[in-house]
Amino acid sequence: MEEVLRGTSCTLDQVCAELARLFNVKITEVGVLRLEGDFLRFLYPVELQVAGRIPVSGSGVAAKTARSRKSELHNNFASVPHRTVFELVKLKDPELKEEIDPPKIQKMMSAPILGERDRLLGVVQVSRKGPHPAAAGPDFTDNELEHLEHTARRVAILKPEVLLGTTKRPRWMLALHNEQKKPKSSRRSSRQS
Repeated sequence: MEEVLRGTSCTLDQVCAELARLFNVKITEVGVLRLEGDFLRFLYPVELQVAGRIPVSGSGVAAKTARSRKSELHNNFASVPHRTVFELVKLKDPELKEEIDPPKIQKMMSAPILGERDRLLGVVQVSRKGPHPAAAGPDFTDNELEHLEHTARRVAILKPEVLLGTTKRPRWMLALHNEQKKPKSSRRSSRQS
């Protein structure tokens, strides 16, 4: 993951693909939500961006993770109260090159994405899906949950722009951009001084 994060052109797609690889899940089993005021909105998978927002005051796992800033592990997720609307959205599986009917989430890890000064940026979730818990694969472990927490923190510290939808520009580029925005007459007067 460090190699991906230190890359100059790191994208959310790359981060999610690496998370899928690290936890041995499908890319469609990784979710990233960004905090937007009092709501969480899916950034990944892209198909969930139009499915609505989750109020942080709500009772869902993502909302509880955001409010408490503590990670959660559910190896019997189907019995946990949650909104099923997100599970009904068909996701494109890049391996199959087609949309699939989404199986139910059976197991889930949810961790806050905390940046500098413990600023909450969002929530990352890794799940295992299937028709029943045994078909979804092995249970998540406490060690995996700690690894997800650490990884979420690294993403927030090293590449917050991936989550915030902004791009970091070097200072010299910002100075050049600001200089170009000034009216021509004020540029001349500042040079003459």
